[in-house]
Amino acid sequence: GVAGAAYGASGGGEIAIAASAIVSVLAMILLVPVVVLAVSRLAGRLPLPLRFAARDAARHRTRTVPAVAAVAATVAGVVALGIAVSSDEHQNQETYQPSLADGYGLVTAYGGGVDWPAYRDAVARTVPEDDVSTVQALVLPVEGRGFRQLEVAQPGDTDPLLVSVGGPFASATLVADRLPPGLPGIDATEADRASRVLASGGVVAFASEAVDGDRVVLRTAEYSGRGRVVDRQRLEVAGTYVQVDGDYSPVDAVVAPAVADRLGGRTRVTGLVVDAPITEAAERSVDEALTALPGQVSLSVERGYVADEETVIVQLILAALGAVLMLGGTLTATFLALSDARPDLATLSAVGASPRSRRAIAAAYALVVGLVGAVLGALVGAIPGVAITYPLTGPGSSGTTGGPATYLDVPWLLVTGVVLGLPLLTAAVVGLTARSRLPLVARLD
Repeated sequence: GVAGAAYGASGGGEIAIAASAIVSVLAMILLVPVVVLAVSRLAGRLPLPLRFAARDAARHRTRTVPAVAAVAATVAGVVALGIAVSSDEHQNQETYQPSLADGYGLVTAYGGGVDWPAYRDAVARTVPEDDVSTVQALVLPVEGRGFRQLEVAQPGDTDPLLVSVGGPFASATLVADRLPPGLPGIDATEADRASRVLASGGVVAFASEAVDGDRVVLRTAEYSGRGRVVDRQRLEVAGTYVQVDGDYSPVDAVVAPAVADRLGGRTRVTGLVVDAPITEAAERSVDEALTALPGQVSLSVERGYVADEETVIVQLILAALGAVLMLGGTLTATFLALSDARPDLATLSAVGASPRSRRAIAAAYALVVGLVGAVLGALVGAIPGVAITYPLTGPGSSGTTGGPATYLDVPWLLVTGVVLGLPLLTAAVVGLTARSRLPLVARLD
């Protein structure tokens, strides 16, 4: 099972990992009798209730093994899925790239009937109108079904400056005579320098690495409807470079209106930026005002990374499912064991054991079955859980590039709760509900 998981993680794929999980669980079931016997032999120094429960479980392995195996299989599934879900969420958090400066908002609209003045008035009823700026994107028109693509590069370099470009502005190139507000990762000094370049008719280019120079190359390629290149243009203009964090930027460049004219392009309003932090109450008010207007319009506010509610729900469902299955299997096995152990418990009572000893032994039965199964399940579930993180969160997954070999995140709270918390809870439930006194089974006259 471990070998199959390693093969799947190294390129064999999810099917190999799933098959290795099945092999691992089946192998674990075959080893449960050995583990139960080993636990009984190591229980010599434990208190009487635990020693009694461990050795009785080993004597009646035909009854104990199915219960322990059921608990272990349940925990294995919970741990494997928990590691996969948490690792995927960890990757999302680590690779998250903000589209705007923290707290800033962007109003976008889709479809026909876009009334930007009305949208601006609706926003201005909640936030100061001076804090609302119009975003204009560069449009490169073509005839027919073709399109024109723009690349931004450094003179003498054929590769584009950015590895990943794309954001909420519906265009990778904006047009303005000053740097648009709300672009993430730009300090005041860089913003002032960029605004001066744009005011003088230049270009502000965003790069993944630090670039020195005051000239920027804009390359356009026109494609026909069949994807063939029918025209290429190259324009070198004065400009400046701004380094972004990582390899991503919501836009690749901001060009002055004069540069847009030289490229043969035109401008189109694609959004409204609220260039001041918006409170959650103000966000709700603006969203309600926009919803009342015609068109598909919405407000998004950059709050940093926020965990997906679906991920939290999945983890809660896993914990609840594991709890129900563990409680059911452990309680069934425990009460069957107590029923078989009534003569032994009567003997203990006859030689002076206190009434609470029955409760303690009942709780010990539940603890032994639940804890042994949970530990085995956690160990086995970690095999496919760790392996699946390689194809799930490795380089190239979810559109990411670079980064570590895998984003591994073990949900320790979930694992601790399932492996330790649930067996202890089950033992407490059994200890509280078990009868402390035995009924009279025989009478000697």
